[in-house]
Amino acid sequence: MTACMIVGLIVALPPIAKGCPKPIRLSIGGILLAAGLWNILWYASQHITEFWGLAAFCSGVLMVITSTYIIKVSWLPLFLQRAKPVVLLMLLGFAALYATTIYRL
Repeated sequence: MTACMIVGLIVALPPIAKGCPKPIRLSIGGILLAAGLWNILWYASQHITEFWGLAAFCSGVLMVITSTYIIKVSWLPLFLQRAKPVVLLMLLGFAALYATTIYRL
């Protein structure tokens, strides 16, 4: 999950998004979308009252939004298009939380 977040963040950044070939960009966006939906629909739905369930829900929503930035940004409402730096920063925070937890194991 952490790797999906980090790769999605890298591809969603404007300089990299412009230089990345479209098939690769769309593949990464699709994988990020699938990971986000898995977080929301499977893990979070079963553990919503726990810390990691809430973290899975929030990070899943951010991954779905970020995947839409990668695949087709025009699908998003204008306020989410304008909030891209905030969304990416929040996803980076969740990626750091997951990576730190994995490192401490």
